Amino acid sequence: MDQIPRISPGSIADSPYGLQVAQRIQYAVTQVINSHSGFPEVEVARVLHERIRGLGVNPNAREVKHLAEVIAALPKRG
Repeated sequence: MDQIPRISPGSIADSPYGLQVAQRIQYAVTQVINSHSGFPEVEVARVLHERIRGLGVNPNAREVKHLAEVIAALPKRG
């Protein structure tokens, strides 16, 4: 089974707004895993950034880079 990068909402989830932000990020990560696993890290980072922005969240560049590394290391999906 593929390992999905874990999103830790941390203190951001202390408010209903923060929890919704964390859920939006997790949704975008899941979409990118399904569509771009095994792709080059730069392309994964670009797509992930676009998807997160499309959901109305300003992504943290450091977190996007880390998630892109993990997603790029996953095997390509059929």
